[in-house]
Amino acid sequence: MQNPFTLSRGNSLKRRHLSAPAWLMIIVASFSFLAPANSAPPQAKNRPAALDHQVTAFVNVNVVPMDTERVLPEQTVVVKDGRIVTLGPTAKTDVPKEAVRIDGSGKYLMPGLSDMHIHLPYNKYDRDDTPALLQLFIAHGVTTVLNLQGLPEHLPIREQVAQGKLLGPVIYTSGFFINEPYFKTPDEVERQIIKEKLDGYDFIKMHGELSREAYHRLFEVARREGLRVIGHVPRNLGIQVTLEEKQDVIAHAEEYLSGYFLFNRSCCTAEELRPMIREIAEATAKAGTWVIPTLTIFKGIAPQVEDLPAVLARSEMKYVPKGMATMWQPERNRYREKKREEIPALKNLYLLQELLVKGLRDAKVRLLAGTDAPATPAVAPGFSMHDELKNLVAAGLTSYEALRTATANAAEFLGAAEEFGTIAVGRRADLILLNANPLADVGHAARRSGVMLRGRWLPEAELQAMLATLAHANAIK
Repeated sequence: MQNPFTLSRGNSLKRRHLSAPAWLMIIVASFSFLAPANSAPPQAKNRPAALDHQVTAFVNVNVVPMDTERVLPEQTVVVKDGRIVTLGPTAKTDVPKEAVRIDGSGKYLMPGLSDMHIHLPYNKYDRDDTPALLQLFIAHGVTTVLNLQGLPEHLPIREQVAQGKLLGPVIYTSGFFINEPYFKTPDEVERQIIKEKLDGYDFIKMHGELSREAYHRLFEVARREGLRVIGHVPRNLGIQVTLEEKQDVIAHAEEYLSGYFLFNRSCCTAEELRPMIREIAEATAKAGTWVIPTLTIFKGIAPQVEDLPAVLARSEMKYVPKGMATMWQPERNRYREKKREEIPALKNLYLLQELLVKGLRDAKVRLLAGTDAPATPAVAPGFSMHDELKNLVAAGLTSYEALRTATANAAEFLGAAEEFGTIAVGRRADLILLNANPLADVGHAARRSGVMLRGRWLPEAELQAMLATLAHANAIK
């Protein structure tokens, strides 16, 4: 069989700019692999302030706690001061007289979602779009986010949200990218990590290339300083080195393309794919490395190459602030140089990532949901989380497994499993009330009746009004 990919030594591939000859259909196969090593989570952040101190009770609601794959029928959940204070069968649970009652009959209550790969505004076009961005997340049930390109101006935004001065999901943030040419030597890398620790960032972000010595120092110092490393596979080193250093998180499934499948070799026949996926999935599991697949971003490349105006005309685009969407337009879109002849190869590269994610799942690699919104063209914040959940299911996860990547898994990784991610007494009241069971169909996670953000109840009518205001503001700009 002809090799589907070619990459000669010394060539480089830029993220989401991969190009390869068209290749034959990939053989779809099931996998069974080893369990991952455990990795210690960072310390949980201080508790963010409640947004509403009133007592609220969801009465006669079906609870999807996300601790295991189950539904607790006909429950009453009482929230006070932004926390769940009571959870029990409605027939046996008293509702405080002062509580505002929300009828949950026939509805499902699940934890709020976490987008573990987002970008707060960072360029001259979108610096004023932060409030709108945060509202887009909230309107779609995303109550926690991880920002992966941290700048000094992002730290006060994180604090304003935590203090309740700015409406938005709880924010965690990495520092600025650590890579060449900004930081070349091991000593330069060490100084930057120490600076980011003192500045108060939550994680270190690896992006680009580093020498082997500098890359090793990155992990040596980060672990000494109690920080975990999230990011890309160094283009010049490949994924074997990433797993040797036990990088805490690989930020895209796409990183396996240039860092493994296409790293200094031609790859691969269909017959070679199954053992290659097995090998790298087992190695990832053994390293204890988490993976954020971000399938949605790569899946969206081919449609933009094929018909960008049609993509930008999708209904969700009217809610995205024009500043954010500036880089998506034809004159600046990062995919504008791609040719239509590349579309079959792009689609096949996406299918390979689906197979990889299935292999990672079967190897029990811990997965996190992230969307890279809004840094990636045509990835609409909030909307993209529900696209990602569907794409994870299409890749082979169950609805429960996909939902865990955006709830319990995220909380565990952030060292906050006692704070959020599941529904239990004492947890932060970040919740979504749904009109149908999300375990039966992950798409039901988008069928909201309302969102509770740290104790503040936002019924769907209010969320839709929020979206309408954003759309109107965009229309008059």
